[in-house]
Amino acid sequence: MGGMFHPTTKGILTGRIVGLNNSINITGYILKVGKGNIEIPDYYTSPGIEYYIGFGTGYELGQKLRGLLEKDTSSQLSLDKKIECFSFLLKRQEICKVNLTTQSFLDNIKYWEEFTISSAIIDEVQSLIKQNKTQRAIYKLISYFKEKFYLKALMEFYEIYASLEKLRAEKRKNKEYFTGEELEKIKTEVLTWIG
Repeated sequence: MGGMFHPTTKGILTGRIVGLNNSINITGYILKVGKGNIEIPDYYTSPGIEYYIGFGTGYELGQKLRGLLEKDTSSQLSLDKKIECFSFLLKRQEICKVNLTTQSFLDNIKYWEEFTISSAIIDEVQSLIKQNKTQRAIYKLISYFKEKFYLKALMEFYEIYASLEKLRAEKRKNKEYFTGEELEKIKTEVLTWIG
């Protein structure tokens, strides 16, 4: 995360995901889990009122998003899978590593489960892998999935990106860390995806 969010903003972001993943309204949720069980991030020193206000607002937004996904008939994905995919999108948006707009994905739910990669993209990714430009190959596929609104594929492929980021972080901590075997595994996974 690039920095700390204001407590209200953080509450909205968290509440939105929690609301999306729950079928009960905010009052029912608070009665079920109790206000004391809504976890406030450790770095906030205030009593949490601003966070709770944001959480309630976010929860209501999440409920509205859930309603949109429940009403959708353009995709064959189950409601649970739609919620899982959209929760992924919201989490990625919060982290701000990947610029993702939620409305454009909501407008294109029918493409979420699609998975067709153009031959031009396949050729480009293969070329990048051969040149040992694994990170660029991964970014190319992530961008492609985003542009096509292939949210399910993006969510699943993101695990490969996370593996590469973990490997790079380990290399930064320990310059002598040998990445060869793990990097080859990641390259193989990328090539399997474009199959």
